[in-house]
Amino acid sequence: MENLKEKTVGLIAAGDYRTCAVFEKYGIDYFNQGKILLGEIAVNGNITLDNLINELNQVKEGNIDQDVDFNNWSLDVLANYIIKTYHQPAEKEIPVIKQELDTLTQDQPNGSPDWTEIKTLFDKVAGEIVVHQKKEELILFPYIRKMADAKNNQKPFVRPPMTKSAENPVNMLTHEHQDQGETFKKIASLCREYKLPETVSKEHQEIIQHLKDFDEKLHLHIHLENNILFPKALQLDKELAG
Repeated sequence: MENLKEKTVGLIAAGDYRTCAVFEKYGIDYFNQGKILLGEIAVNGNITLDNLINELNQVKEGNIDQDVDFNNWSLDVLANYIIKTYHQPAEKEIPVIKQELDTLTQDQPNGSPDWTEIKTLFDKVAGEIVVHQKKEELILFPYIRKMADAKNNQKPFVRPPMTKSAENPVNMLTHEHQDQGETFKKIASLCREYKLPETVSKEHQEIIQHLKDFDEKLHLHIHLENNILFPKALQLDKELAG
């Protein structure tokens, strides 16, 4: 059995997508803090390491569904999957959540939790996500597709004139992922980690659930890019340059 304690959480999540559910359960940031060793996460988070490793090993039992074994997908396929599964739905969900928060802050300007602050934070991060996704779709992902095409079809790779390498776009987008994650941590804290008492109104419960769902999808979205797509793109870039 592999020594998970000495592996980074990002590599564990990349190697078996089923482990992401365990990290979510314990509130472990495997998407933006993927380079931290599992042992360090357990110590810093006051989590019992043996219990965490046991749960990770339990979900890793049995064969991985090859249809969602993202770590072994071609990079162009993974980039297209991210757009279809995360980018496009986010573009549709953002206006809905913004409208719900607009209505809530107008009806209950002094409500609890602080819906005005939550709305301000969501409006900020939502705008950043929309721009961020367009950068990926217009700059990095086309570059990744060209690299994948060159590798998969044994073709010469001609670098686009405006993109000398994947490194600068990856660094920029990774930094933006960090900002998005930090903003949603603030939103989650204001929402009491999305655990409002059952006595609150149905309206409150629904918006909390929408924010929680959006946040969790963002974790998986960032994970696929930070821990799989981006590192593999950088490696392929070096191979094609060499």
